[in-house]
Amino acid sequence: MLREQFLGRNPSHFTLNKVVEAFIISETFLWSAWNFVTPIFAIFVVNDIKGGNIQIAASAFSVCLISRVIFEIITGRYLNNKTDKNRLHLTTLGMAIMSVAYIGFAFSHTIPLLFLFYVLIGIGFGVASPAKYSLFTTHIDKEKSSTEWSLYDAITLIGIALATALGGFIASFYGFPFLFILSSIVNLLGIVPYLSYRR
Repeated sequence: MLREQFLGRNPSHFTLNKVVEAFIISETFLWSAWNFVTPIFAIFVVNDIKGGNIQIAASAFSVCLISRVIFEIITGRYLNNKTDKNRLHLTTLGMAIMSVAYIGFAFSHTIPLLFLFYVLIGIGFGVASPAKYSLFTTHIDKEKSSTEWSLYDAITLIGIALATALGGFIASFYGFPFLFILSSIVNLLGIVPYLSYRR
């Protein structure tokens, strides 16, 4: 089956349009940054946050999701009938907010700061997600939509798998502050494909 899918195919069959390519590369950076941290975040809360425990870690994650939902609804309504340029601006803004939040975690030692930066992460996701997903669905090649979605899943999941293992190693040997700063940098790299597409 795999042989039939790949052998004898014209190289153009595997090319992606620039928006889809930018989306997949960016998402790989974004979800890698997120999974450097998320699987081991409760350990950070218990060990490094004054008064922190597993319940606090779970509650902070819930607050992140709630703030994401609120801002996704607002952003989604705003983006109706907007241009690609507006979507690109909001995508880069949302991802920049997330990077600021990662750096904030590196200097957080109290529960209020923990919640504040988790709210910022949720806002960043809520601003960026409707914008980038609408870009992807607008520019996806209709004849190759299943291939492009499968490529998106395969590439981002490989990034997530590597980041999860690497995140545990980095936190063990270099500490959580270094891991958060690295996550911020990797997340910022996710903006570069969109900036390249704009040019």
